[in-house]
Amino acid sequence: MKINPKINKRVNESVADCRKVLTNATIDLLKMIAEQGQDVVFGKILIMHHFKGGNSETWLADRIAYASGKNGNDFFITALGDDYPASSAFISLDNMQIIYDEVRRIIREF
Repeated sequence: MKINPKINKRVNESVADCRKVLTNATIDLLKMIAEQGQDVVFGKILIMHHFKGGNSETWLADRIAYASGKNGNDFFITALGDDYPASSAFISLDNMQIIYDEVRRIIREF
């Protein structure tokens, strides 16, 4: 059965919108307590999982920082100490939600 391409287009657009909202909201919260490029340490180490192409990836993060990219596209980077950076451009939506929740918790306790 042929699937209407409009369905896939709407889903892809919605995922892109969700990614942008989560990124911008997380950065807006970070701007309340940190300057661009300054690390904000999480209250705990975040353990994040990602499934891609039948493979499972797991990485840890204990800090986050934000920056501005080309064309004014802001992004954030998580890391474990000085190693294992992960950019918001490549983090899955469920992991972006985990990061947003942790940054929100930090702001509430600040």
